[in-house]
Amino acid sequence: MTLDEWRFSTRMAWENSFMRWASIVTITLLLIVSTYSAVRLVATAIPSGFIVTHYTVYLGIDQVLPMPWIFAIIFTPIALVSATLFVSFGFFRDDGIASHALLLLSILSTIIWSIQLYHLIKINI
Repeated sequence: MTLDEWRFSTRMAWENSFMRWASIVTITLLLIVSTYSAVRLVATAIPSGFIVTHYTVYLGIDQVLPMPWIFAIIFTPIALVSATLFVSFGFFRDDGIASHALLLLSILSTIIWSIQLYHLIKINI
Protein backbone atom coordinates (compact mmCIF):
# COMPACT_ATOMS: atom_id res chain seq x y z
CA MET A 1 0.00 0.00 0.00
CA THR A 2 1.41 3.34 -1.01
CA LEU A 3 1.34 6.48 1.10
CA ASP A 4 -1.36 8.04 -1.10
CA GLU A 5 -3.59 4.97 -0.70
CA TRP A 6 -3.03 5.06 3.05
CA ARG A 7 -3.98 8.76 3.22
CA PHE A 8 -7.06 8.18 1.06
CA SER A 9 -8.18 5.31 3.30
CA THR A 10 -7.60 7.45 6.38
CA ARG A 11 -9.64 10.27 4.89
CA MET A 12 -12.48 7.87 4.06
CA ALA A 13 -12.40 6.47 7.59
CA TRP A 14 -12.45 9.98 9.08
CA GLU A 15 -15.56 10.78 7.02
CA ASN A 16 -17.33 7.78 8.58
CA SER A 17 -19.00 9.26 11.65
CA PHE A 18 -18.75 6.07 13.74
CA MET A 19 -15.03 5.70 13.11
CA ARG A 20 -14.40 9.39 13.78
CA TRP A 21 -16.36 9.68 17.04
CA ALA A 22 -15.32 6.30 18.41
CA SER A 23 -11.64 7.16 17.87
CA ILE A 24 -12.04 10.66 19.35
CA VAL A 25 -13.79 9.30 22.45
CA THR A 26 -11.23 6.51 22.82
CA ILE A 27 -8.20 8.80 22.60
CA THR A 28 -9.82 11.42 24.84
CA LEU A 29 -10.70 8.87 27.52
CA LEU A 30 -7.23 7.35 27.34
CA LEU A 31 -5.50 10.72 27.68
CA ILE A 32 -7.72 11.88 30.55
CA VAL A 33 -7.34 8.65 32.52
CA SER A 34 -3.59 8.49 31.86
CA THR A 35 -3.02 12.11 32.86
CA TYR A 36 -5.05 11.76 36.04
CA SER A 37 -3.25 8.53 36.91
CA ALA A 38 0.18 9.99 36.22
CA VAL A 39 -0.52 12.95 38.51
CA ARG A 40 -1.84 10.75 41.31
CA LEU A 41 0.95 8.17 41.01
CA VAL A 42 3.74 10.75 40.86
CA ALA A 43 2.31 12.52 43.91
CA THR A 44 2.19 9.22 45.76
CA ALA A 45 5.69 8.13 44.70
CA ILE A 46 7.56 11.39 45.39
CA PRO A 47 8.16 10.80 49.13
CA SER A 48 9.66 7.33 48.72
CA GLY A 49 10.81 7.30 45.09
CA PHE A 50 9.10 3.94 44.51
CA ILE A 51 5.72 2.72 43.34
CA VAL A 52 3.92 -0.56 43.97
CA THR A 53 3.03 -2.05 40.61
CA HIS A 54 1.61 -5.42 41.57
CA TYR A 55 -0.36 -6.66 44.54
CA THR A 56 -1.91 -10.08 45.03
CA VAL A 57 -4.46 -10.98 47.66
CA TYR A 58 -2.56 -14.08 48.78
CA LEU A 59 1.04 -12.86 48.61
CA GLY A 60 0.73 -9.13 49.22
CA ILE A 61 3.02 -6.69 47.45
CA ASP A 62 5.31 -8.54 45.08
CA GLN A 63 6.64 -5.87 42.72
CA VAL A 64 7.98 -2.44 43.63
CA LEU A 65 9.62 -0.30 40.91
CA PRO A 66 11.45 3.03 40.92
CA MET A 67 9.41 6.14 40.14
CA PRO A 68 10.55 6.58 36.48
CA TRP A 69 8.66 3.39 35.63
CA ILE A 70 5.44 5.36 36.06
CA PHE A 71 6.10 7.08 32.75
CA ALA A 72 6.67 3.79 30.93
CA ILE A 73 3.49 2.40 32.46
CA ILE A 74 1.53 5.47 31.37
CA PHE A 75 2.96 6.15 27.88
CA THR A 76 3.17 2.59 26.50
CA PRO A 77 -0.61 2.09 26.21
CA ILE A 78 -1.03 5.55 24.70
CA ALA A 79 1.42 4.61 21.96
CA LEU A 80 -0.13 1.17 21.41
CA VAL A 81 -3.74 2.40 21.25
CA SER A 82 -2.76 5.29 18.96
CA ALA A 83 -0.91 2.91 16.63
CA THR A 84 -3.90 0.54 16.59
CA LEU A 85 -6.21 3.39 15.63
CA PHE A 86 -3.78 4.55 12.95
CA VAL A 87 -3.66 1.06 11.41
CA SER A 88 -7.45 0.78 11.73
CA PHE A 89 -7.87 3.95 9.69
CA GLY A 90 -5.39 2.68 7.11
CA PHE A 91 -7.29 -0.60 6.63
CA PHE A 92 -10.68 1.07 6.30
CA ARG A 93 -10.91 1.08 2.50
CA ASP A 94 -9.38 -2.35 1.84
CA ASP A 95 -10.88 -4.33 4.72
CA GLY A 96 -13.72 -2.76 6.65
CA ILE A 97 -14.14 -5.71 9.01
CA ALA A 98 -10.48 -5.62 10.07
CA SER A 99 -10.70 -1.85 10.45
CA HIS A 100 -13.70 -2.06 12.76
CA ALA A 101 -12.15 -4.97 14.66
CA LEU A 102 -9.02 -2.91 15.32
CA LEU A 103 -11.18 0.00 16.41
CA LEU A 104 -13.01 -2.32 18.82
CA LEU A 105 -9.65 -3.61 20.06
CA SER A 106 -8.52 -0.07 20.85
CA ILE A 107 -11.79 0.68 22.66
CA LEU A 108 -11.57 -2.49 24.75
CA SER A 109 -7.88 -1.88 25.47
CA THR A 110 -8.67 1.61 26.70
CA ILE A 111 -11.42 0.32 29.01
CA ILE A 112 -9.20 -2.44 30.41
CA TRP A 113 -6.33 0.02 30.80
CA SER A 114 -8.57 2.46 32.68
CA ILE A 115 -9.61 -0.28 35.11
CA GLN A 116 -5.98 -1.32 35.59
CA LEU A 117 -4.90 2.25 36.33
CA TYR A 118 -7.74 2.62 38.84
CA HIS A 119 -6.45 -0.43 40.72
CA LEU A 120 -2.84 0.78 40.47
CA ILE A 121 -3.82 4.07 42.08
CA LYS A 122 -5.88 2.24 44.69
CA ILE A 123 -3.00 0.02 45.86
CA ASN A 124 -0.57 2.94 46.04
CA ILE A 125 -2.70 5.21 48.18
